[in-house]
Amino acid sequence: MCSSALTIRLFGSIAVAHGGRSLGPRDFGGARPKQVLEILLAARGGPVPVERLAEGLWGEHVPGNFAASIQTFVSTLRRHLCADTGCARELIVTERGAYRFAVEHADIDLDRFDRLLARAGRASSEAARRCLIDALSLATAEVLEDEPYADWAEELRGTYKGRVIGASLEAADAALIAHDYQAALGHAQAAARLDPFSERAHRTGMLALYAMGRAHEALEGYRRLRSLLVGELGLEPSAQTRSLEAAILRQDDASSLLPRPSRQMQLRSSGQPWLLFLGRRAELDLLGQRLASAVGGDFAMVLVEGEAGIGKSRLLDEFASTLDGVRVGRARCSALEQHLSRVPLAAALRGVLDQLDLEPSQLPALRGLLPELALGERRAEFGEVDVLEAIVEVTRRTAPLVLILDDLHLADIGTIAALEYLHRRCANCPVMIVGALRDDETPLDHPVRRLAVTERIPLEPLTEYELAPLAIRGVHQRTGGHPALVASVIASGSGPDLRSSLSELFIARCRAEGAVAFRILLTAATLPEPFEPEVLAALLETDPIELIERLEQLCDRRILRVDGLRFRFRYAIVRDVLAAEVSPARDRLLRDRAVIVRKRREIVRAAGRDAPVMPSTWTRS
Repeated sequence: MCSSALTIRLFGSIAVAHGGRSLGPRDFGGARPKQVLEILLAARGGPVPVERLAEGLWGEHVPGNFAASIQTFVSTLRRHLCADTGCARELIVTERGAYRFAVEHADIDLDRFDRLLARAGRASSEAARRCLIDALSLATAEVLEDEPYADWAEELRGTYKGRVIGASLEAADAALIAHDYQAALGHAQAAARLDPFSERAHRTGMLALYAMGRAHEALEGYRRLRSLLVGELGLEPSAQTRSLEAAILRQDDASSLLPRPSRQMQLRSSGQPWLLFLGRRAELDLLGQRLASAVGGDFAMVLVEGEAGIGKSRLLDEFASTLDGVRVGRARCSALEQHLSRVPLAAALRGVLDQLDLEPSQLPALRGLLPELALGERRAEFGEVDVLEAIVEVTRRTAPLVLILDDLHLADIGTIAALEYLHRRCANCPVMIVGALRDDETPLDHPVRRLAVTERIPLEPLTEYELAPLAIRGVHQRTGGHPALVASVIASGSGPDLRSSLSELFIARCRAEGAVAFRILLTAATLPEPFEPEVLAALLETDPIELIERLEQLCDRRILRVDGLRFRFRYAIVRDVLAAEVSPARDRLLRDRAVIVRKRREIVRAAGRDAPVMPSTWTRS
């Protein structure tokens, strides 16, 4: 057993402190043993197969006796890392065909950084700021900066570069809340140096300058950002950035533009697993900006778009909870009601009319939308325009008003037409309409696509940094940041039951793509990721070009995604569910055949000629 703590630094060049000894990049017995240690640490405690170690060390020029060479490197590394043989073997563990570093026996700066970010995610603004400053004090350089060209270091380096940028921006916001504008400017500029195209970094810097009374410099910062975006990317700044520039030009009160303080984050539940409202701060702020504009008399139509389970309804819930001083009507569209005209709009307005002292006789045509207003009276027919004008009049009388319509892609054509009519007739009214829709289920010719929208807010999966407050190791890698999948992991623990109702939903979704696509997905789930289409084509005995077309279609359906020249599942948990559906015998057979296919491909490449990768003796399954 190791008698003393092991401390490892990966920000900058690698450094190890152990038993009163300090080891730098030159103290591990050579460049190769050092790289072995770095590759194992980059795996964050996971086993690294010998083949992957060889690929990381030699790239495409792997020697024939690489396993023996790697064994020598590991022995050298153990001797230099720890004088105690038992301790050394406890740290660098030999597994079947692989090695791993026992991170549980070490204090690694990346782990301390992550813990501080997680603590900041749960804390109040003041406490969060202290945690973020402590985290940033660890990240004074890039991860493994002396291995700038190593592919195996690139993913880890990129991950922590993103986290450092995020931490800098959060620290800048916390400094703005504390009215420490100089510190906020410093954090924003640090983030912009790491990512020159980060509009949030530039916006935060602009806001800090404006709050310090340096409006001219803030506007000059906007002009530099616009020149960069237009010149390099051909893009104009986002609506948020343009709105801030407009506020500075109007000389709005700087305090009204500052981020709001956050209390200590509490866990919430609505019959589902206990969840934090994670991420989405920029989207929530953008909704708040559009609300402020609408309340000022500028009608707003906002669409929140994203795939199923991505968090659209949760974002609308959070937004609705912030609405004070405005009337709110809310409804959800349904596929079963698509043959009924304007039902979602009627449902949303019912909640508003309960707060309004309105006699039905004042707007008789409103009975064309709400039949219950005509109970006990003789049925009357109203023209389409009369009904729409009654809706306009109710909207004007109840303003300031927010109407929230979920699943708008399921709305009937009458509801969509009424929303467009409201937009035109209430252009100068304090009204905001927020709709949420599944963009992957909304065809380009769908009527909702033709709405004159003020703002579209696309929702993407949560980032690893945004999931940090959960403090669940590997949750982002397993779920891809998809909120519904994260909820499943939280509900079931770190190893969710793959036979759960959610897994049945995944299976049903994959089966819905057709028998051929389902067979492709099942077979792909048995291959290491990212998988090569040629290997999959050989296992399925199909033409690689036709298979790639199928795989691209599955990417469009958001089940797979492209990874360079290969493919992988968009969410690892979906791959796990499919892999669990494959019988052990079939799984073993497919894996063995995949190994044969890959070896034949390597022989073909070495020979420099074409040859079939599938043995002719294999029969079609």
